[in-house]
Amino acid sequence: MKNDLTPFQKAVLQVQAGTLQAPKVNYGTKEINYFSYQINVHYYYLKLMAVGIGNKQVKLKDLKNYYGLKGKTAKDVLADFEINIYNHIK
Repeated sequence: MKNDLTPFQKAVLQVQAGTLQAPKVNYGTKEINYFSYQINVHYYYLKLMAVGIGNKQVKLKDLKNYYGLKGKTAKDVLADFEINIYNHIK
């Protein structure tokens, strides 16, 4: 089962187990969960890619591999991301 985990899932489990230290992220004076921050940033980039705006920070292929997403185009991947990842952190 553990071999079927995506790199994202492995990172979350490693942080929970204490074998990996996630960076600290602050919003104002409040510390927020690093993975929630990361998901929101990646969601923003995917929405830009879906309307045709590219960027140098992140590539669609990297996001697909990291989260285990399916789809050919950024719109397809965005839909899969919303269903499987983004809606779970709201």
